[in-house]
Formats: sequence, C-alpha cells, structure tokens
Amino acid sequence: MVRTERLHRQLKSDIPMIVWLLGLGCLLNVGGLSLLWPVNAIYIHTNLHKSMAVAGVVLMVYSGTGLFGSFLGGWLYDRYGAIRVMVTTLVVSCFVIVIPAFTANFAIYVGVMALFGTACAIPFPVLNAVAGHAWPGGGRRAFNFLYVANNLGVALGTALGGLMASHSFHAVFYGIALGYAILLLLVVTALRAPLQQLQQVHQTARKEAASRLQETIPWGGIGILLAGYITAWIVYVQWQSTVSVDMQASGYPLSLYSLLWTINGLLIFLAQPVVAFVTRRIPALPMQMVGGTVLFALSFTAMLFAHHYAVFVFAMVLTTLGEMFVWPAVPAAIAQISPSSRLGTLQGLVSSAATCGRMIGPVLGGILYDEGGLQRILLYAVLTLALPVILFLFYQRQTNSHRS
Repeated sequence: MVRTERLHRQLKSDIPMIVWLLGLGCLLNVGGLSLLWPVNAIYIHTNLHKSMAVAGVVLMVYSGTGLFGSFLGGWLYDRYGAIRVMVTTLVVSCFVIVIPAFTANFAIYVGVMALFGTACAIPFPVLNAVAGHAWPGGGRRAFNFLYVANNLGVALGTALGGLMASHSFHAVFYGIALGYAILLLLVVTALRAPLQQLQQVHQTARKEAASRLQETIPWGGIGILLAGYITAWIVYVQWQSTVSVDMQASGYPLSLYSLLWTINGLLIFLAQPVVAFVTRRIPALPMQMVGGTVLFALSFTAMLFAHHYAVFVFAMVLTTLGEMFVWPAVPAAIAQISPSSRLGTLQGLVSSAATCGRMIGPVLGGILYDEGGLQRILLYAVLTLALPVILFLFYQRQTNSHRS
C-alpha cells in the first residue's frame, strides 16, 4: 500500500499538470469521436437505406477529409495558437454532428460527414503540438501519455457507442456533441491559462524565426520517418479490414474478433511498465520504432503458419506491443527535430500520414485478398515491413552521424 502511494506521488509529480489535462482532453476527444465508429456504416445502411458499397464510399469521404483536417489543424495551431483553433473547431463539431438527429437526408449526411471529418481531425495535431511545447523534456513520454489516453477513449467510446445505438442512433449524435462540449469547457477553464502562456512563448519563437532569413526544416529526416510510419500503418490496418473478414469467413463469430480488440485496449494500459522498462534501456527512438516494427512482422508471420484462435490472440499481443513502441515514438522523433515555430504543422503531417496509411491499407489489402486470400496478404505484410525497418535504421544512422 505504501509502495503504491509512493509510486502515485512520484508519477503525479513527474508529469506536468498540463499534460494530465491534455490526456483528459484526448480521452474526451477520442471518446466522443469513437461513439460513431462502430455504428456509422450501420446507420448509413439501415437508417438511410444505402448499400454497404455506398456506405464504404461515405466512410472514405470521412477519412479523406480527416487527412486534410489533420494537416489543417497543425497549420492553424502554428498561426493562431491552441485556444482559438480548439474553441472554433469544437463549436463547429458540436453543431454539425447533431444535424442528422433532425433529418435523415442522405445528401445532407454526406455533407455532415465531410465537414465533421475535417473538424474532428483538427484537435489531434493541436493536442500533440501542445504536449511537445509544454513538456519538451518529456520526449517520448509526453506522446506516450496521450497515446494511452487516446486508447482509453477508444475503449470507452466504442463500448458506449454500441449501447447508445441500440437505444437510438440520435443518442450517438447527441453523445458526441456532449463529449465535445465537455472538452470545450475544459479548454476554456482549466486549460485556458497554460495554453495562453504557451501561445505567448510560441509567438515569440515565431517572431524570432521570422527575423531569420529562413528556418531550417529537416525534410529529409521527416520524410524518412513519415514514409516508414505510413507503411507500418498500411500493414497494421489489415487487422481492421482483411483479417476481420477472413476470421468471419473461417467461422469465428464477431464476438471473438471484438475480444481481440478488448485485449489490445487492456494491454495498452496494463503493459505500460513493460514499455517504460524497455524504453529506459533503449532510449533511441528509431530503435524503438525498429523493435516495434519487428514485432508487427512476427505477429503476421505467426498468422501465416496457423489460423487457430490462440494464434490470433498471440498475434494481437505482439501487434499491440509493437504499436506501443512505434506509434508514440514517431511524433516524439518529429518533435525532436522540428523547429519550435513549425511544431504544429509537422505534427499535422504525422496525423495526416497515419490517416493516409489507414486509407491505403484496406484498398491494397482488399485487392490482395481477392487475388490470393489472407495468406497472400500476410506474406506481403511481412515483406513490406522490411521497408520501415530499413528506413528507421537509416534514420538512426543519420542521427548518429550528425551527433558525431
């Protein structure tokens, strides 16, 4: 008991209060957004009476506008600061997302998804950029903290979304608006003062950068990291597309597939001490990315040789451990090499890269699945993951050469 209390005090004092508040903001942001994820296609198919193919097109529009919104959010943060961007975005999101509760018009719903897809993507790079500015000494830990908060939000949101949709789809739309309203309240109250202070520091950095002829952005290193990041996402997203389809085709019920994501969410939360132990001994971010990508490859290799449910569980554990090393490390590495005045824009590129991978992955996976089934996808996945490993190792070598 004494040891637990001591650990809690140490954790609380070690992480700045603003990062705790940002974590709460991430939980509210993703928790509200996740209410829609499990039921969006179902709503389009059952309530708007459209085919699943049409529903897929609407979801692609939603994802595509999210890619634009991710970049826009970072760009706006660098120019106007977090408060103005977050307040405007959250107000727009609250009003837009309740429109389907008043009309079942399909054309209006497509417009709502396009506008909401843009708006709901904006907070992600803003919150990441604020974390990078608020806790520059935290490095990977700042982004890992937000990563865990985001996943807690996903777990809560997806669970509540299904329950709310069983009562009424309108409850889902109102629930999202409520989540964003609470986040808006957090921004204008507890986060207002620290965000204003950070904005003043950020504006000073921008003025100093403007006084110089040109601020150097290491596009080479950023391009290497983002290329590896996109490729890893293309492979990872097969879990949500082709693997799920093949499991159902093989006779596994949807409940067993959902259980894999329950394991994913629990492990992300419970295995943090393991991640902290490893990252203390391997502090180089590129090597953490390499290790995580290798775990991805091992998980797909395991599924390549066996399709028993226990193998899927084992593969999901490996995948989850892999993402816990890769996903927070990439934005942390970008933050390390970003000029302070461009941190928001570059974090926007990170969010856009993840969205890009999530868009490309299902398309490529679907083509390969139609040609050769899951076996072909798994083989190509393992081979494809060699690319991010090579890129991350090259970035590590490049970083070492610059230091020497």
